[in-house]
Amino acid sequence: MATMLEYVRTNTDSFEERPLCRVDALVFSWLASLRIPEELPAACTEEGVTIAEMGARENVLGLVAPVHDPKQSELLLRACAESPRFGVITGCRAADEWSRTTEKQFSAITFLLPQGAFIAFRGTDNTLVGWKENFNMAFRDVVPAQEEAVTYVKRIGDALRCSLWLGGHSKGGNLALFATANCDPLTRLRIERCYAFDAPGLSQRALSTSYWDDAVPLIERIMPEESIVGLLLWETNDVQPTIVRSSNGWLMQHAALSWQVEGQDFATVRAVSYDTYLTGKRLSAWLATLGNADRERFVEILYKLAQATGEVTFGGLIQSVQTDSLDLVLRKLDGLPEADRAFFAEACDDLVATLLLGPAPTTPQTPKEHVAAASDKIDDLTARFDSTLSRIEKYAGL
Repeated sequence: MATMLEYVRTNTDSFEERPLCRVDALVFSWLASLRIPEELPAACTEEGVTIAEMGARENVLGLVAPVHDPKQSELLLRACAESPRFGVITGCRAADEWSRTTEKQFSAITFLLPQGAFIAFRGTDNTLVGWKENFNMAFRDVVPAQEEAVTYVKRIGDALRCSLWLGGHSKGGNLALFATANCDPLTRLRIERCYAFDAPGLSQRALSTSYWDDAVPLIERIMPEESIVGLLLWETNDVQPTIVRSSNGWLMQHAALSWQVEGQDFATVRAVSYDTYLTGKRLSAWLATLGNADRERFVEILYKLAQATGEVTFGGLIQSVQTDSLDLVLRKLDGLPEADRAFFAEACDDLVATLLLGPAPTTPQTPKEHVAAASDKIDDLTARFDSTLSRIEKYAGL
């Protein structure tokens, strides 16, 4: 079965002949993960640069090196550059902001289409600051990148005065969601669609201060069948997801280059797997045991331990811990105040126990708790049933 790489290579019709579809939206969202090098300053201007010009460079290392799966990303960029459909599209007004002080990682680029403009937000980059901002979403109503996303959409909307499509993968999808729900009403009227690809959701606190009800009809939530990221922080059922097949397994399904395409759309299944449903549910249950202050405390301790390695990227952190820096992490942990060490150890123990065994059982007392327990059982049975049907349909070729 094809992926979006094969889709780009085989679909040669122009956007005038066939308007934007959701596979196109994923392509643009993934291209947002590319870094614009100093040799392509035009990408940051109003005039912009075509995708053909981006991919025609002899050395695209500066574009693809920082992204996840750089080899496949380079192939996708080259294919887009050579594609009659994508090569002529201009990318412009690229923005890239990073701050260790404010714990901010934001990047976006606008692609000009015959029908309007596609605003693509980059997901989490490889920096520890980028990952830290992600974790901050667990206890902050708004993080700096979300505020910047609203500002960017407003700026593009005012400048172009055309129809808008928003999209992004992972954190990029979260930024697209937040901008759609929090931009001014006149700009929102021009948003045709918001694509959130395997993206974490918005908390109830964030939703309560946004125009969420107006945003819901615009949102397409798309994630793979063994998604974890796409289940996090979704405290509302207003937007039901489309579930797509992937050639990867479990956490590696987050890589959108593995998602399966049939013709000009995604190959879909009925529901996420039951194991995935259970993992997402248990992660949410563990988070629910922590108040905002405890969530922040846990994240700050975790970040201090990561900083002890001296690494500035997530990839470097993983590699160094596997080789020679685990001792630095343990020494940093030993050096923390006793109360912080005890808190962190207990929280980690609770997390592991919840993931393996589920939340600690409770006996409903109030009518509201009885209703919640019954609803929980129904959701569990429904998830089992849908997961089983999905497997049957998948392997039967239905």
